[in-house]
Amino acid sequence: MQVRSVSFDTSFLLKDDPLIDKVIKALANDLVPCFITSTVVSELEQLRIWGRITPLMYKLAIKRWKRSHATMIDFKNRLLSNAFGRECILSMEKHHGIKAADIANDCSILVSALKNGVDVFLSEDFHFTSEITMKVIDEVTNAACSEYHQMCDSMIYSVDTKTFLEAYGKGEINLGIIRSRMKAIRKNEKRFRQGGGLGN
Repeated sequence: MQVRSVSFDTSFLLKDDPLIDKVIKALANDLVPCFITSTVVSELEQLRIWGRITPLMYKLAIKRWKRSHATMIDFKNRLLSNAFGRECILSMEKHHGIKAADIANDCSILVSALKNGVDVFLSEDFHFTSEITMKVIDEVTNAACSEYHQMCDSMIYSVDTKTFLEAYGKGEINLGIIRSRMKAIRKNEKRFRQGGGLGN
């Protein structure tokens, strides 16, 4: 599949792993359009203000954002954004067992990426990269389809850095590799781990 666009999760931008920078360099070299949602930008600011990440981690995340030339995106229609966000939360609760308060931002990020037609979402968090989450994506797009027709055919592949590097080459991604690497991991809590960013 030709990769038309890529979006980044907070966990991807914060992870202490040189492979992250390898991904960003490859995307920049191949001129793949990159995006970052306003929710991710807000999360980075909040984590910095609350002292949950070090100033160095924050600077690294911003540096990665700038090096990728990622454009900030949002879902401008608040009414539909909230409706699809609620659908995502209900689906995440059903499939993963995650509490609504712990998944609201994740669902906002996912809905914005879907609405903007992003092909690949890079994350280090099982809330996004688990095979189970593909069911959530299907349910959100089905719910959105009747109200927001351009989302009817939306499909986003949410993968971690290692999987992406295995599957990616010169602007294209091997969907067979992505599907084979997905694991049916059910994660019912979300914790912050110092030094590794958000997730896992």
